[in-house]
Amino acid sequence: MTGFGAITQGWDVASLIFTLFILFFIGLLVYLTLESKREGFPLESERYGKITNETGLIMMPKSKSFLTEAGQEYLAPLAKVPAPEVLNAVPAHHMAGAPLVPTGNPLLAGVGPGSYANRADIPDVGLHGEPRIVPLSQLPTFSVHKKDKNPMGMTVFGADHQAAGTVADIWVDHMESMIRYFEVELTSGGRVLIPLNFANVKPNGVNVNAILSTQFKDVPKLKSNSQITLLEEEKVMAYYGAGTLYATPERQEPRA
Repeated sequence: MTGFGAITQGWDVASLIFTLFILFFIGLLVYLTLESKREGFPLESERYGKITNETGLIMMPKSKSFLTEAGQEYLAPLAKVPAPEVLNAVPAHHMAGAPLVPTGNPLLAGVGPGSYANRADIPDVGLHGEPRIVPLSQLPTFSVHKKDKNPMGMTVFGADHQAAGTVADIWVDHMESMIRYFEVELTSGGRVLIPLNFANVKPNGVNVNAILSTQFKDVPKLKSNSQITLLEEEKVMAYYGAGTLYATPERQEPRA
């Protein structure tokens, strides 16, 4: 005799709960897989150089719209497959995964230690939307601590120990009160930036071991003399990074 209200009397509750858990877990895996495809897709084939949607077992998700800090709309995944990026480099061998060998100026090839991300071409901003990295000359309330060595006016030397110019200004991240770049007045004319992490301040000057004194003239220039964009930061950093390997032919050889 079935008891009144005993709706689970003929059910295996443990099996039911286990089945519901498996269904939930499968649904979770599908959801996470779809969401993970919002970044990094479509993919570029190293063997053929073509860009395709590598859907795999689970389809691509529908594009979702995101509003960036700069007020621009960003779709993820991309609604339209982009054109393949043209690199100033060629594969060293005809095989998938072969290292890329720069063509032209290796410091501007954008490969190896000179690789960079195509970030937004807008400045990083502070609390009120103002550029956060600006020259010290535009920050009247900031100064180099009197107990620290002031690099202003110091000579900048390349890896060949030859003078490239003098420090004309210091670029400061006013949100963190940190020096980010030295602005150098080149002997050959013009101004370029040196990332602080590539500069070694000595009593006799500022040593930059990443590049030669003759290579400073090709450091990527800025569109403005009072601010730097995220993309420009990437390119400037990449130039000096590439110099650690490509500044001289000897740096590409095995270390003894």
